[in-house]
Amino acid sequence: MRDAGIFYLSKEQWWNFLKETASRHNVLAPVKGLFDLDFSPVLPEEIDNIIFPGARLTQPVKSFLYPPKEGVTHPLQAGLKKTVILGVKACDLRAIAILDHIYLDPDYVDPFYKERRDNTILVSEDCTSPRDCCFCTLTGGNPFPESGFDLNLSFIGDGVLVEAGSEKGQLLIGGMKDTWEPADEKYLSLRMEERNKVKDKLREINKEFKFPLEDLPSLIETKYDSPVWKDACASCVGCCACTNICPSCHCFLLTETLPVGATGDGEFMTVRTWDSCQSTGFARVAGGANPRKELPKIFANRFYCKLQYKPRNYGIFACTGCGRCFEACQGKIDMRQVLTQLFG
Repeated sequence: MRDAGIFYLSKEQWWNFLKETASRHNVLAPVKGLFDLDFSPVLPEEIDNIIFPGARLTQPVKSFLYPPKEGVTHPLQAGLKKTVILGVKACDLRAIAILDHIYLDPDYVDPFYKERRDNTILVSEDCTSPRDCCFCTLTGGNPFPESGFDLNLSFIGDGVLVEAGSEKGQLLIGGMKDTWEPADEKYLSLRMEERNKVKDKLREINKEFKFPLEDLPSLIETKYDSPVWKDACASCVGCCACTNICPSCHCFLLTETLPVGATGDGEFMTVRTWDSCQSTGFARVAGGANPRKELPKIFANRFYCKLQYKPRNYGIFACTGCGRCFEACQGKIDMRQVLTQLFG
């Protein structure tokens, strides 16, 4: 049995496809960089520099769709050249689904996010080497993409399974698929075996952590006054690294500023920058009142946003279990440990 939507390519076919893709589009891919591997622009002659990592990168894909800082006074130039992002993992795809809910809400579409989203092609891949801080399976996910991708890659032996998940993915493949071999049951079975091995690895990594996923949005509501929040935030220094590195956090701050080089009146522009609910002034309102000024309440808000508010509003947890917050945290606060203590 063959699947018409999944193709098996030799390594040579795959690299030829990448070179052809890089000649037509902007390509961002994992290469050696500041944080071991970084998403960087890759030219056709630099394709050999691409490294397909077994785990997600430190840098969230969010930063390419929703930059840390941007001017929002004037719209983006329409018809931007399409950008292909390679090496996207399932945890980032789940995070982008949250951003889509926020910024593509039919009543309040963000034109800046939409323009980038429309011109971005996401090429994901199965996770094969989860980090010790990864816990996607504890938040209802899997270490392999199930939706949200344009193309997904599964490296099997000396070849790669390429699955088209959207019209953008089909268009990227174009006529080349006529020369590709549809995947047969042997390769699909091998893919499932590899995926199950990674799920088993994640179960072993997270065997000491337990919390009630299905009832979590309702149960966490009863824990607002729990002493666990005070204990857990004891090592928090308020650096906001957890929200800055999070692939799904989306809060922003608008400021008016003069463009570089401007000197006259009437030249102010509006700038949007990432904000953080972990900032002490985040909840401050007019007149200086702050309903959430104590650290335990500030700390707990991130958990409530991701595990109660988002599931109730959008039907999806906003924590994807990527573990980046733990890696970035100066106090080494582990979300898994906090939840285990909260419901232990």
